[in-house]
Amino acid sequence: KVTSTSADNMECLGEVVGRLQESALEASSRGNKYIHSCLRLNEEMRGLESLSMQLKIMRKIVDSLDLAVDRLLHLP
Repeated sequence: KVTSTSADNMECLGEVVGRLQESALEASSRGNKYIHSCLRLNEEMRGLESLSMQLKIMRKIVDSLDLAVDRLLHLP
């Protein structure tokens, strides 16, 4: 009877370890997908930094132009 119980416990332990291994592999796979998505997003965002700087420069130019036009329109 003790041997039968020990065999049942070992079988149960084997199933638990197998399920734990499957869960760990699935979590690892999902983690890798998340990391790759973050890296891809980071690469895409790099181009936006340059665009942001260009927009800031354009904004300053437009503001200067607006100020110049405003001054010309309000000449006596």
